[in-house]
Amino acid sequence: MKTLSRQEIYNGKIIKVYRDEVALEDGQRTTREVVAHREASAVVAINENRELLMVTQHRYPIHQDLLELPAGLIDEGETPLEAAKRELKEETGHEATDWHLLTSAFSSPGCHDEVIHIFAASGLTHVSEQNLDGDEVLTFAAIPINEIVQRIKSGSLKDSKTIIGVLLYESTQRG
Repeated sequence: MKTLSRQEIYNGKIIKVYRDEVALEDGQRTTREVVAHREASAVVAINENRELLMVTQHRYPIHQDLLELPAGLIDEGETPLEAAKRELKEETGHEATDWHLLTSAFSSPGCHDEVIHIFAASGLTHVSEQNLDGDEVLTFAAIPINEIVQRIKSGSLKDSKTIIGVLLYESTQRG
């Protein structure tokens, strides 16, 4: 597929929207709408009691409160790991000593270019209170990982980054 032209439709704080004219492999021309989105990081933060630090926040586009991993956008000049460490501290007041990348995944590649980097973090220490962004409202709690896995299996936990991160973390722990 070859991009023939690009028209910017919207330029916002977090996203840009484009309408691209493309040529398919068979020569047919068509359009694709693309949402350009800043990259993000998420954290599977697990304490010594096998509890995950989870946040609950209202997600306006779907008008629901979701239980999720701590996560957020990567700031300019920041690495994915630096963003993960910052978000964990801002959203939960915790720091971790041990970090490793579980995966980097596209959130919705049919129309979105966002990549989310999902890290595992352990060796947790509570160092401060939450320090949320001005427009951020969320709560956090430590929830046993087996309870989170059950919520995933039952379909009551619907956040994709959390599903990916928790199940991938669990699969690496089983060998």
